[in-house]
Amino acid sequence: MRVALAALAAALLVAGAACGSERQTAPPRPTPTPTLEGSRPAAARAVTDMAGRAVELPARVDRVVVTAPAAADYARALGLEVIGQPSDIPAAEGARPVGSTLNPDFPAIAALAPDLVIGDAAVQGARIADFDRFTLPVYLVQATDYLSILEAVERLGAAVGREEEAAALRAELEKRVVAAALAARERRAARGAPRVLVLTGAGRDVFAAGPATYIGNLLSILGAENALASPPGGGPLPGFGVIDPGAAALLAPDVVLVLPAGDGGLAAAIRRDPAWAQTPAVRAGRVETIDRMLFLRAPGPRIAEAIETLLGLLWP
Repeated sequence: MRVALAALAAALLVAGAACGSERQTAPPRPTPTPTLEGSRPAAARAVTDMAGRAVELPARVDRVVVTAPAAADYARALGLEVIGQPSDIPAAEGARPVGSTLNPDFPAIAALAPDLVIGDAAVQGARIADFDRFTLPVYLVQATDYLSILEAVERLGAAVGREEEAAALRAELEKRVVAAALAARERRAARGAPRVLVLTGAGRDVFAAGPATYIGNLLSILGAENALASPPGGGPLPGFGVIDPGAAALLAPDVVLVLPAGDGGLAAAIRRDPAWAQTPAVRAGRVETIDRMLFLRAPGPRIAEAIETLLGLLWP
């Protein structure tokens, strides 16, 4: 059972990345070792990243390689030039592929000679020892909720010398998130708070998101009710609990949000399952498939977009 869950967790990470900060078991590396010939570039200053690691940085940081989806969003939002990124996120002009999120290609990263590598400890915890041994400096962000995202913006901005950009980005995110929360309060007063169930998985391997997940935090900000206040244990992702699809129907959610995984057929299976036929969500046609990158893989500067999208789904 543990082996099956570990394999499923890896699959969900690739297809839809995990929230949380626990270190995962490392999958095989695409290269023998991250330790390459050569030495680190001359350091002008030292900072502490969000994983508590000391990172020696050059005087100026402009060109960066990112190794995770959220890292890419932070870098671009701060105006850094991304010259390398993981192959499992949408391709971007000027950015070379450097392995996947779970399997960074260290020689490919080194060949690009970036000023800094930016990773994400929340989904790359199993790679921290590799990052420690790498020739180039690696700064790890780590954020899985609204407040830690704001902190990550400020800390990374200060580390790369983009304090003004970070302050402006933080102000914009706060403005948009607060506006969404106020709009949700008005809609709750007029139409009530929907009971929401967030599911992922495939077949009989279905998992529900509790309040401690990233999307659980967004639901809380908007004042929606999470149908699974206390998720059961055994889920492969932090904050997600194993749930039987039939038992999930008994929670009688008003809205079901599906993070697609595997064959992507979970939403369709719910709509045609007789056990779900009389649930408020199915009767009202409110079983929605949502974007894995936006709501699961990349907690970061796109939080304003995520919460505005969620606002529209919950109170259309």
